[in-house]
Amino acid sequence: MAQPINPELIPYKEWLDSQEKSKITVAKYLRDVDKFRQFFNKSLSSLTKQDIIAYKDYLASQYKPISVNSYLISLNRFFSFLDQEGLRVKTLKIQHKTSLNNVLTEDDYNALISTARKTNKLRIYYIIRVLASSGIRIGELQYITVDMLKTGKTQVCGKNKTREIIIPNKLCMELQQYCQTRNIQQVIFHGEKPDTLIDKAAIWRELKQLAKSAGVPLEKVHAHNFRHFFAKTFLAHYHDIVDLADILGHHSIETTRIYTRTSGNEKQNRINALNL
Repeated sequence: MAQPINPELIPYKEWLDSQEKSKITVAKYLRDVDKFRQFFNKSLSSLTKQDIIAYKDYLASQYKPISVNSYLISLNRFFSFLDQEGLRVKTLKIQHKTSLNNVLTEDDYNALISTARKTNKLRIYYIIRVLASSGIRIGELQYITVDMLKTGKTQVCGKNKTREIIIPNKLCMELQQYCQTRNIQQVIFHGEKPDTLIDKAAIWRELKQLAKSAGVPLEKVHAHNFRHFFAKTFLAHYHDIVDLADILGHHSIETTRIYTRTSGNEKQNRINALNL
């Protein structure tokens, strides 16, 4: 059951709804602001800039910088809604990664799908192949349906942007056979209901078990890492970061540039190979 909204936040919710924010985004903004309100246990209208700074310091002592900034962004948006720009605070500076570590190698990937195939774990086998061959996020598996296999394409709408998900033709044919043998009619990787996605926790449990069986380090085997694997492989083949940004659904190429970075081990190997 949804938690009741604090009366002070009802106008803010109505404003967020008018901005056509997704339900998940609205819920996060409201939750973050209410967490802030409860921290001081007083009306939001009585808070001062010193209160905001104190809360920022508290967050920094409890959470990672990226999480702190997520909270602060929510608060700053709320202050803008109140037309109280003077209450806004700066987010923390985060040093950008210079390396991508714990990325899947081709050998890791092959070990995972080979083990899944040999042990007849076909659902996780195809989940891995779909994620690694399309670059989609785990939540977007809900769009991989029997109907979309006819063309191998489907449109996805989210965050005020529409993009196309594409599944390779060969994989589509394999999935069609998989669906026929299992009498799957709607969402391919469905949960208890045929039109809903399997629980993400269940996917994680299967990945964890598979990683152990395949001898692949557990820290490498999480659903989002298959998106990284796809991006790195795509760039290695085509060197087209603009096309990759479109495929991944990034608003900015700067977000995609992380995939141009090598891992720490790759950097070390390149330096060693110089023989200087």
